[in-house]
Order: sequence, then structure tokens, then C-alpha cells
Amino acid sequence: MKDSTVAARYAKALFLTTEKRGETAAALGDVRGLLEVFAPGTRVAAFMASPQTRLADKRTALKSALDGRVGRTVVVFLDLLLRKKRLPEFAAAVREFEALVERAQGVQRALVVSAVPLEDKEARRLHETLERWTNSTIKVTREVDPALLGGALVRIGDRLVDRSVRTLLETIAKQLNEASV
Repeated sequence: MKDSTVAARYAKALFLTTEKRGETAAALGDVRGLLEVFAPGTRVAAFMASPQTRLADKRTALKSALDGRVGRTVVVFLDLLLRKKRLPEFAAAVREFEALVERAQGVQRALVVSAVPLEDKEARRLHETLERWTNSTIKVTREVDPALLGGALVRIGDRLVDRSVRTLLETIAKQLNEASV
């Protein structure tokens, strides 16, 4: 797992600035739209990473390409990332920024890991249950891990609900080992 501390700091700065100016929703749309443009392997990313191109030329190209197309705050944010050589952290900063916006809107993220892919009906029921349980809006991300054997593991913030067969079997084995006959 990549350390996202640096990206989180830049995202927080962008969030605080856009909140102060009332531009958060527009900025979120802008940075989401720019994810593909600055993705690793694209021509733009290669140009911005090129050591043969002067920083001044990169900054000029960035400003001329984005002025009028995205908000001024986003242009300044990208310019800051470019000057600080943090443009490769852009995607991580966008994820962190999205999380901050969601948190401000009362939305929580949940990660559901199951042994097999959940059917739509099961996923909908789980989603509704999680929203009732937390009393907030939940954005669910689903993953599959066959090592769980069955059941599911749900992580919401720092809370973890582990109802996987693997964990249940480990608990039973531990209890059997501790039991005296």
C-alpha cells in the first residue's frame, strides 16, 4: 500500500481553499475530469515529467491549456504540484480530496470484501443495512478475496465487522484448543 500522507496534505489544502471560496463541487468535477489527462503513460504526463523541458515552459503550457476550462483554484493547485515535483501524486490527491468532500457531505466509505462476488440483490440489501446501521449515507466498494472461504468483511472508517468463515473457523479452533476435557 502506497503512503498517501503527502497526497492527503495537498488534498486538504485544496479542500480548505475551495470550501472557503465555495468552489468545492466545481473543483471536484474539474480534478476528476483531469485524472485521465494526467494519468501515467499519457502524453501530458510524459511532457510534465520530461527533464528536457524547462519548468517555466511546463507551467506556461499548463496554464494556457487549462485557463478557462477548469477553475482557477484547480489550475493553481496543479501548478503547485508541478513546482513541488508532486504531479505523480495527483491521482492519490484526487482520491483524498473526494474522501474529504464526501466526509463533509456526511457520506462514509465502506469496503466490503467477500469470498465470492455479491449478487446485486445481496449488495443492495447489505448497502441498505449499512446505511441503517451507521445512520448515514454509505458509498460501498466491493472486493473479492477467495481466502475468506465464505461470508464477508466490512470496513467503515476505523470499524471492522468480520463475519468471514475463515475468522469463525479460527475462533472455533481457538476455543477447542483452550477447552479442557
